[in-house]
Amino acid sequence: MAADESWREPDRRFVVSGPASPRDQRDLMGRPFFALARRPRFEPIRYRSRQINVIVRASADEGMATIWDADVLLWLAGQIVEALNHGRWVSRHVRFTPWQLFHDLGWADGAHQYRRLRGALVRLETTRIATSLRTPPDWPAQSFAWISDLGISRTEGVSLTLPIWFMEGVCDCSRVLTLDPAYFRLAGGLERWLYRLARRHAGRQKAGWTFDVAELHARSGSLTPLRNFMIDIGTIVRRQSIPGYDFQLVPGGKPGVLRIVPTGRSTVPGENHVDHTVASDAEHTVGAGAELPLLQVQKPVEASDSKGENGPVTYITNIITYYVGNFGLSDTFPIGRSGHGKKAREVVTDRMVGVP
Repeated sequence: MAADESWREPDRRFVVSGPASPRDQRDLMGRPFFALARRPRFEPIRYRSRQINVIVRASADEGMATIWDADVLLWLAGQIVEALNHGRWVSRHVRFTPWQLFHDLGWADGAHQYRRLRGALVRLETTRIATSLRTPPDWPAQSFAWISDLGISRTEGVSLTLPIWFMEGVCDCSRVLTLDPAYFRLAGGLERWLYRLARRHAGRQKAGWTFDVAELHARSGSLTPLRNFMIDIGTIVRRQSIPGYDFQLVPGGKPGVLRIVPTGRSTVPGENHVDHTVASDAEHTVGAGAELPLLQVQKPVEASDSKGENGPVTYITNIITYYVGNFGLSDTFPIGRSGHGKKAREVVTDRMVGVP
């Protein structure tokens, strides 16, 4: 069995045994899979384009998994890619000790970080996703939680099961990208989302990429009103705090266009040239009708007849309401260990799995 299919074998558990650089999936970058604010979000997200549907439902008690909670998934993806790069078998059933995650992500090894990890794991387990992404036409959407079968104990550490949908993406080298380590130091949810969007679309393209800000607002899934969203974008443009990319507001039209251009500030090692992911006839502009999934937001139960004026495709999003039952955890984390773990090794220069 090929290395990237070994995870499909039953009754295996992948035990994390060393450091690894986090990785991201193209399919998760630039789409509204996570809440962008730290305060609990209970309002669901529904993203719909001509080709793709994504529904994210929050737990009624814990709220939706946030873009900071997604750091756990990025780290697990990096661990899987690391194992594949070295010819080791992997599994979607994973066990790890929290201190290794803290070490690789730069978290402090203390009680606060254990509470932070526990909260992230609970939200990842109780957030439900349904998506038609990577599903054949006319097939039902795949439904899953980010993690399942969560167990936490002092003796075993953390054990969990990743969904098949996630594993299929991680084990496909064409869908995995490296991340700048500075990404994990970004404090704002919108900054993080914009970095991942830029990494997916602009990559290392010298000319960069442009995006209609109104469409970015819809596509981000943000609950912030468009006016405030524009203010937040302007603040990010002034600060230029996102590693590896310059952000510029291009005059013309309302609410304007955001241009993202790669710079030399990125510390991502071993990158190859990243091809465009948007049709060439879009003139490098992701706007009304270009990703091919950008969208417009409508209120619940309202029929939508909006039509994009600047592109051939119309995108519609409706918000719907779900309820997810209560989940709880009673086990405790193992005592953290400081000073363990060797210096993280970079394998992205191998030009193997996870290299764009």
